[in-house]
Amino acid sequence: MILILTYHKVLPQKESKAEFYTISEADLARQLDLLGQSGYEPLQPADLATYQSDSKPGYLLTFDDGTIDHYEVVLPLLARYKTRGIFFVPTARLDREGYLSTAAAQEMSRLGQTIGLHSHEHRRLDTLGEEDIRVQMELSQEILGKIIGEKPVFFAPPGGYINQRVRDVALERGVKVIRTMHWGYNKKKNLAALDCVPINRFMSHAHFQQALHFQSMALTYTLKQITKRLIPAPTYEALRDLLFRR
Repeated sequence: MILILTYHKVLPQKESKAEFYTISEADLARQLDLLGQSGYEPLQPADLATYQSDSKPGYLLTFDDGTIDHYEVVLPLLARYKTRGIFFVPTARLDREGYLSTAAAQEMSRLGQTIGLHSHEHRRLDTLGEEDIRVQMELSQEILGKIIGEKPVFFAPPGGYINQRVRDVALERGVKVIRTMHWGYNKKKNLAALDCVPINRFMSHAHFQQALHFQSMALTYTLKQITKRLIPAPTYEALRDLLFRR
């Protein structure tokens, strides 16, 4: 079984009014400690291709949106714990304030971290036509390819929004691994549709331990995904906080 943990911003200090998916450096460090005690084997991104379903349970860390804290906060922390992750970067945001610089992304790759595709403009892809999806994929692959020196093959659709059209274009472009935002444990490996456990600021250490022991919040996340698709974004964001604040 493969447990994929999905993170977004990781700030040096906890903030009371942080965004939904933002956690603190101390939270991430504590979660890495708990993972070390859990019996899960840390996986490298390259291990996914050869991982067998009957192997020892493993975990993989992923980080979305290419924010500057991934370089300033997360990278040193992963070095301290001697582990690696996949960083999904929307390439139109490179070199913008608050986001990774091209040099930082290149340095992260040089240090053994994996840089993955998160589209070019971080647009919701499942509402786009095939040609627009292809443009988003091609631009991001071209830009990241020049930065890391090879064609990126790991992909996470922005917001987790994916349909067969998005998946087909990604696979056509040579993508080997697609991480969704569908909540779950990967008991059977499907590299074109990997589930994950998204980490948010309301996840306590007790909740994190429950997730490690399969005491899932699957119903809560299912309700979240349904709500996300049915109502306007501002309303959804307000309800999301209420749904998880417990």
